[in-house]
Amino acid sequence: MSAEKSLKILSVGNSFAVDTTEYVPRIALNLGFKSIHIGTLYIGGCSIKRHYENAQANAQAYKYYVNDGDEWRESLNVSIEDAVKSEEWDFISIQHGTGDGSRYTCEESYEKLASLVEYIREKASLKTKIAFNMAWGMEPDGTHPEIRSYNGDQLRMYENLARITERVVVPTRGLDIISPVGTAIQNARSIGKLGCLCRDGFHLSYGEGRYIAALTFLGKLTQKNLDDVTFAPEGVGDEESKLAIECAKKAIEKPFEVT
Repeated sequence: MSAEKSLKILSVGNSFAVDTTEYVPRIALNLGFKSIHIGTLYIGGCSIKRHYENAQANAQAYKYYVNDGDEWRESLNVSIEDAVKSEEWDFISIQHGTGDGSRYTCEESYEKLASLVEYIREKASLKTKIAFNMAWGMEPDGTHPEIRSYNGDQLRMYENLARITERVVVPTRGLDIISPVGTAIQNARSIGKLGCLCRDGFHLSYGEGRYIAALTFLGKLTQKNLDDVTFAPEGVGDEESKLAIECAKKAIEKPFEVT
């Protein structure tokens, strides 16, 4: 396992981005990165449209969580431009959300994605690669309006999300990487051995759910071998860890297909 000098990742996001990045610092160090700097911009439920509007207004509207390998630190009143210009990021990831009436399984909700990518590209370092983090299907018995619009049909929700990501997001000019977290979560559901992966119907569980997301996100961005990962969150056993890694690897290999 080769050691890299450093890794710097920024997520422009919401609670789904927080779920995805929670274990990224620990896994990154576990994979041999000598120093890391992980940042997450947070507004609850923030959609692509709202991210774009905040960017245009240079709104200091975000909570900003940063982790250098120990604990998460929080700052308030941070703008997208503030965060983007604060480091020479290796990767900047965009996360869609379900706030302000937005539905991430509706094509129209992605109409500002290209403009947001262009904005970030203009502000970011030339070396920065821009990613999009695909969300996941919600629990069938959840009360969130997104899953209720599918009458609780989780697989149909996932399939529509995968179709939109492949057809609408992938061709976006300036976008370099798609992180298929949603597919990894659906892979885990298809196995049926990891229990409920959402803690409240739509946010990921603190154990396996967030772990699978971080593995997939980091594995896709860095192309590191996930078989080298030995870290697992508290409560995730050896068997569950192996299954989580396998689900992430399969999603990276086939990002829009449940395997």
